[in-house]
Amino acid sequence: MAKAKRDRLLVALIAKLPMEAAQWPRADRIAWLQMIAMALDVVYGPCGGIRVVAEGTHGDEAGHSANAPRPVPAGHHVTAQAAPPAPQRFYVDRDGFAMGDGKPVAMEDLPAGIILWDERVGIECGDVAAILWRDIGTSRRSLPPGITLRPVFDES
Repeated sequence: MAKAKRDRLLVALIAKLPMEAAQWPRADRIAWLQMIAMALDVVYGPCGGIRVVAEGTHGDEAGHSANAPRPVPAGHHVTAQAAPPAPQRFYVDRDGFAMGDGKPVAMEDLPAGIILWDERVGIECGDVAAILWRDIGTSRRSLPPGITLRPVFDES
């Protein structure tokens, strides 16, 4: 696995961790976990479905999801519901290949409104014409409407 550059947002959040856990109240821990989950979505792209919610939270209290677990009375059985499938992550790998969850994709495979994360560094980063597609190789065409190409790595 390639060594990722340190992202300043993640470094700043990790620096906010207290030195001693005994001095870190539960509400502050939950708030920090919520911030790091959001920061990971910003840095690596949204992966969907990750939400940090305190135990015992019900419904939409404090802006939390109605999907939060609820206590079950004794004698009742809990059946697991299938989680919705995680959204596919689309990206351009370091070698310039357009990928969707690790598999090569064609330009037509990109759903409307997604972000295509560009993992390339240097002069090719952001160059749509240099992306290698599964079906046609490189293309002089622009990305379909609603598709955004965004760099993953900060070159500073």
